[in-house]
Amino acid sequence: MKRPRCSRKQTGFTLVEMVVATILLAVGGVAAMMAISASIRTVGDAESYSRAAMLAEMRLAELEAQPETVSSGEQQGDFGEEYPGYTWTQTVEPTDLSDVVRVTVTVQWPMGLRRGQASFTTMLRTGAGS
Repeated sequence: MKRPRCSRKQTGFTLVEMVVATILLAVGGVAAMMAISASIRTVGDAESYSRAAMLAEMRLAELEAQPETVSSGEQQGDFGEEYPGYTWTQTVEPTDLSDVVRVTVTVQWPMGLRRGQASFTTMLRTGAGS
């Protein structure tokens, strides 16, 4: 009796190939999810820094509008209910010029478990030397 010939032509995938493909797909999926998560976090951080810059600019504009009320030292406050969690610290230091002061506004805000912080410094003419 003759044995039937087995053809070596196979179709489909082996179990090993399927396991390898599944592992590669899982690793790729996890990497993609981590990249998406990191980009969302980065966008949120950028938005917070932009808001801090705008709030600091508002605070400095208030000081520029009433330069006679600016006094040396440190003051603190917040930006009200409209911007919850955002606080400011203002430091006014004299300079070598009698009617010019250095104003630093530092804005802080909550960023998850840590606090974000951005400082902005400008020179302001007070008119005191006039």
